[in-house]
Amino acid sequence: MNLQRGAGSGLVIAIIMVLAMAGLVAAIHGGWLASGQRARSAADIVALAAAQAHADGADGCAQGGRAAEQNRARLVECELTSGYGEFVIDITVEVEVLPAIPDAPRTARASARAGIVSDVSGG
Repeated sequence: MNLQRGAGSGLVIAIIMVLAMAGLVAAIHGGWLASGQRARSAADIVALAAAQAHADGADGCAQGGRAAEQNRARLVECELTSGYGEFVIDITVEVEVLPAIPDAPRTARASARAGIVSDVSGG
């Protein structure tokens, strides 16, 4: 009788489980990285939309809110600073972090700024 028959099955199962766990961790990490990038991209788009709307005479923050919704984000903060024909709109947006994990952050935030400034050299 061969006592070693099937002895490698347990090792193969253990290796498969380790590889599956590594794949799961990589997928979760990739999803979180993508959520952060989505937040940064949405912030840039929202800031530009808000600045363009303000330059056209409309409510920049209201347009920023609409642009955020269209990009699956939420406008958290919108602040307009203006004077002498110049303006800057600072915005903060948040997006849902996917995949959601219990006791982990549910949202990712990013900020951006856009506007018209005549002298950016500071001199």
